[in-house]
Amino acid sequence: MILKERTKSINHRILESLNCRMNLSFNEKLQYKNQIKGFEGEKQFDHYMKDSLINGLVINDLILNTQDTQYQIDSLLITADHIYLYEVKNYSGSYHYKEGSLFSKSGHILQSHLAQADRKKAYLYNLLLKYGYQTAISSYVIYINPNFYVYSLPPDPAIIFAGQLPDHFTQFGGKTPIANDRNIAIAEKLVNLHDSKYRPSNLPEYEFDQLEKGILCPECFSFDYTASRQLRTCSQCGHQEKTTEAIHRSIEEFRLLFPDSRLTKQLIYRWCGSTWSKSRIQDVLSNNYHTHFAGRGTYYS
Repeated sequence: MILKERTKSINHRILESLNCRMNLSFNEKLQYKNQIKGFEGEKQFDHYMKDSLINGLVINDLILNTQDTQYQIDSLLITADHIYLYEVKNYSGSYHYKEGSLFSKSGHILQSHLAQADRKKAYLYNLLLKYGYQTAISSYVIYINPNFYVYSLPPDPAIIFAGQLPDHFTQFGGKTPIANDRNIAIAEKLVNLHDSKYRPSNLPEYEFDQLEKGILCPECFSFDYTASRQLRTCSQCGHQEKTTEAIHRSIEEFRLLFPDSRLTKQLIYRWCGSTWSKSRIQDVLSNNYHTHFAGRGTYYS
């Protein structure tokens, strides 16, 4: 049972939006590409887990805080008497193992993913202990890309390659007890502790006036469209949606980029490209957000 579905991270979604609305630097574009690649790898891992038909509780993309330390867990599998923590990596190419480190052909060193997973395991264990749950936790590093290979890597049960995942899940999947009250309570506690307001510190700098305005297609990210009274159709890929839904989606994109800004009719009118009537914008705001009156002005939250 999946208690928290996988979604694009806040970092991913912000970079996705900015990539369409401004010119990112080389390093920022690389960061965005890494977000795309990482998300693709995590989705591949989800397919393996789904196909295994495990009787357990699954939580994806969990952001937690333990003693002022913030960390993200790619996937958790919670069973009646055990928690399995998965750190998913979507690297490709050939590496060489030497003295505990992975070296690329160019000589660059990857940070220890096992140490990274172990730290998260320790943080999670202490967090659960704080709330009265003492549970065994095992951590694994998943190299999900079949085109990733490490020479001279000694056997380690905590490292799993893509081809090994079916056997990994088979080994304990059929024996996994069905969820009970205790592990349901643990899972619900972790979902409630998820930091939904987390924002990464390494985002590009941007301001409202420098971003291109208009409603992006959710499929191909084009600004071009044709419209009728009720429908908006992308001119590039043909994706079609209700106009009110497109405006609402664009408002949510604005809130993602500018979480501290007040929503006003004039601001969202400009954000959506100044092409939709202000009355249509106001209707969407009124129907989906709380209305606040401040002097002669109105804003929404």
